[in-house]
Amino acid sequence: MARTLAQAQEEYPAVRAAYLKALQAESYGIGGRSLSRPRSVDLRKQVDQLAEEIYRLSNGGIRVVAITPIP
Repeated sequence: MARTLAQAQEEYPAVRAAYLKALQAESYGIGGRSLSRPRSVDLRKQVDQLAEEIYRLSNGGIRVVAITPIP
């Protein structure tokens, strides 16, 4: 199912915040406890995909400007 512009815009801040936290430290341990965050590379891809999707949806989707026939 395709996501709407509102859904993509709602998800974007959470994904971006997770990416920024992942840049600080991907995993660490304190006093026998440990925390692992998703890899920053994976989150960056998700941030970029969401930004592209928001841009595309806010501009009316994909438009075909011209079609060239193939002989």
